[in-house]
Amino acid sequence: MADVHEVEASDGVRFSWNVWPSTRLEATRMVVPLGCLYTPLKQIENLPLLPYEPIVCKGPCPSVLNPYCRIDFRAKIWICPFCFQRNHFPPHYAEISEQNLPAELIPTYTTIEYALPRNKASPPVFLWVVDTCMVEDELHAVRDSLEQALQLLPQETVVGLITFGTTVQIHEIGYEHCTKSYVFRGTKEPSAQQLQELLGLRTPYQRRGANPGAAPESRAGASRFLLPISECEFALTTVLTELQKDPWPTETTERPLRCTGVAVSAAVALLEATYPNSGARVMLFTGGPCTVGPGQVVGRELVEPMRSHHDLEKENATTKHVKKALKHYSAVAKRVAAAGHVCDIFACALDQCGVMEMRALTAMTGGSMVMAESFQNNVFKESWRKVLNRDEDGNLAMAFNASVEVLTSAELKVCGAIGNVYSLQKKSPSVAETEIGVGNTSAWGMGALDADTSLALYFEVTNQQGGGPQQQPAGGQRYIQLLTSYQHATGNWRLRVTTLAHTYAETANLGEVARGFDQEAAARVYGFCFEQGVQMTVISRHAVPMLPMQLARSFAERNYCEVMRYLADAQFLGLKGLWQKLCAGQLPERCTKQ
Repeated sequence: MADVHEVEASDGVRFSWNVWPSTRLEATRMVVPLGCLYTPLKQIENLPLLPYEPIVCKGPCPSVLNPYCRIDFRAKIWICPFCFQRNHFPPHYAEISEQNLPAELIPTYTTIEYALPRNKASPPVFLWVVDTCMVEDELHAVRDSLEQALQLLPQETVVGLITFGTTVQIHEIGYEHCTKSYVFRGTKEPSAQQLQELLGLRTPYQRRGANPGAAPESRAGASRFLLPISECEFALTTVLTELQKDPWPTETTERPLRCTGVAVSAAVALLEATYPNSGARVMLFTGGPCTVGPGQVVGRELVEPMRSHHDLEKENATTKHVKKALKHYSAVAKRVAAAGHVCDIFACALDQCGVMEMRALTAMTGGSMVMAESFQNNVFKESWRKVLNRDEDGNLAMAFNASVEVLTSAELKVCGAIGNVYSLQKKSPSVAETEIGVGNTSAWGMGALDADTSLALYFEVTNQQGGGPQQQPAGGQRYIQLLTSYQHATGNWRLRVTTLAHTYAETANLGEVARGFDQEAAARVYGFCFEQGVQMTVISRHAVPMLPMQLARSFAERNYCEVMRYLADAQFLGLKGLWQKLCAGQLPERCTKQ
């Protein structure tokens, strides 16, 4: 069994169990779920980058050639370890031998990356959505940060600007003669088609619904609103310099009219029409809650307080806007994810900004969420610089429009993933019946990735007890392949392939499994489930709050986690008190001794 730290350094994967049980029954006795933490873009030393398309299995599984394939050097055939399909090597592999192996078959290269020879995507797009209802000092701080970004971003980066307050203004930075913008009402959300027509982003054929094969003019029209920094730096700086607080009058007993929901929807519609399935980020800068239009989270009158955690639990009158706001932002988040884009939220204010209702925008797309007391606070400034970081080659340290697919051996299936992902609805033999997190699929989309982005993947053993054809001998291996495709900051498409192998434990002896237990990774994996409120249906014993007492007590005895120790004590005291009441005959009205 390889050292867990070495595997993490070479593959970016950390499993809770590094030796797996051979049957489903034994897996249910492990209590801690069988899962892993996967960092798709972990920086790996000496990672090979191959400038050609990968060799893919022609059988039912789309697995990629890897070091665990069996090779017939004479016949130039490789056997897939997942579906056992025999595949011929392409002609340019004719010279391979045991002494002349391609990089894909070298045993130490279990993780490998391909620079796919495909057409380059457009440069990264940043669409800034700025709240103008903030006080002058805050608005000035946002202006300074955006002007700083123009210096930090590569000159080929495409940028655009939308401001909002009582109305939404989409600035046409490509207009040379003066500052020009399109204004939309903040009380009503225009549909994506209406907005595209009003901005001139749809052709006459598209408006009439005829000739769907006509070449779209959306990308040409985009040059009016979205331009490379090298072409629009002066115009955009001028707009930012002239940016002023929303002029709509506000009484001292009222909140300002802030149409955040309409502004975000308009930004998404603009990117949907101009840069679909390309690397793009909607960056929202807000200094207060939405008070008008779709996405409203609180009334305009200050006598109406913002909802609190207590109000959400009791469903008081102050929560009347919550369900509609959640529905609106969830619908917008699905549009963002479907287009392969990202949404970031920078909410800086002393009061609440309605981030709870907007959380789907970042959770589903893989965006960042930064909260601070002020845009002048160092928390925001340092976070903003980190978002715009570059790598050693001078490119943005981020990836776009990514997807992660999981392939497994026949005796193992994937239950789901937890993280900033959305389902790609891909059905395959690797999908388990049990769902954990985002399940019922073997592929997930992620709008953005960086070197620190991680997600939790969960698996279940499908072997049944007995000596059937699926029963595996001790010492056998299971295989998992993780395929991560993404758009690099340079516009090139890349595919990272990680192939893993784990051994079976003896059926009658689980001590071997226990020796492969990674306590740190297990705590993280279980923590993902606990934080997300996921019901662990693969576990055979439950205790309130949906946490096996055996596991909580185990962590408590090791003094590893204060939270686990507190939960273990709370569970023990709760059960002890219930037993004392049972013996005294003091039961709640809905309980009986039977």
